[in-house]
Amino acid sequence: MTETLVLAPSGQDNDVVISAPATTPRNVRTEIAYYGEPGSPAPLYITDEKTRLKNVNKFHPATVYDVRGSGVEHTLDVSGIQFVKHESKLSVHEFDDNERIKAAYYAEVEGVLKNVTGASKVKIFHHVVKDVATEKEEKAIPAELEGPVRGTHIDQSYDYAPEVVKKNLPDESERLLKSRFQIINVWRPIKTIFKDPFAVLDARTVLEEELVRVKVIYPTHEFESVNVRGPSEERKEKEGGEGHKWWYMSQQSPEDVLCLKMFDSKTDGRARRVPHSSFTDPEFEDRDARMSIEVRALVFHEDDVE
Repeated sequence: MTETLVLAPSGQDNDVVISAPATTPRNVRTEIAYYGEPGSPAPLYITDEKTRLKNVNKFHPATVYDVRGSGVEHTLDVSGIQFVKHESKLSVHEFDDNERIKAAYYAEVEGVLKNVTGASKVKIFHHVVKDVATEKEEKAIPAELEGPVRGTHIDQSYDYAPEVVKKNLPDESERLLKSRFQIINVWRPIKTIFKDPFAVLDARTVLEEELVRVKVIYPTHEFESVNVRGPSEERKEKEGGEGHKWWYMSQQSPEDVLCLKMFDSKTDGRARRVPHSSFTDPEFEDRDARMSIEVRALVFHEDDVE
């Protein structure tokens, strides 16, 4: 079928476009992992694979809806997610080289984010590459100590987000924290995704009371992230649905880049955070493991003073 591409807003470069392929949606009935313990969690000490898996998740039946052909337009300020079309100049093998990623790919991502958001400044502070054999990242922490693949979460809590600015831009943080800032992840397949697709939760459908702050302590640093409880049966009965609305892109290709908002300092009703998780697609369980890169960035709007 013909693919419909919506150009970026006027005044922005037209090499970045919102992706709205005109295909039949392939919705998936699956299970999503949520935080399953009562009350607030104790600090999570991550020292080895066993402690990483210490969190007890509860799996809820869920439908993950395909953005392809859905007719639903997603934007960062409304649902907290936005798919864009962008072709990287890096080859598949170059994503195996952290220094090449920092030297070339960071600039590409910065351009995407400036075009999509209109930001005045972008500071990339982290990336993770997942491939068939292993996971590579820029920090000196073993890959097996990274956060869970299965488990609905948000990377940073509201309170911890300013600390990310202070840590990565100490000389400018006082000034930058006076204006609007965001933390946005840019997630790209390195090869077309079949197994373990990446799902994002529409920010409008998750309640604040479903968010559970958790302190995570690694051998080299600590931070505060957010786990998510599944929607209650009472909520689902009252609303007449599943409570949460999950989205993914079927057979997401390297040119189908997903931007998802982890934090926004604006509190005027715009989307502020997007829980996310991988999920099992039964049809493709026998396919190769997922290959992807996720870049995390601070995004500043210096003319939008709080």
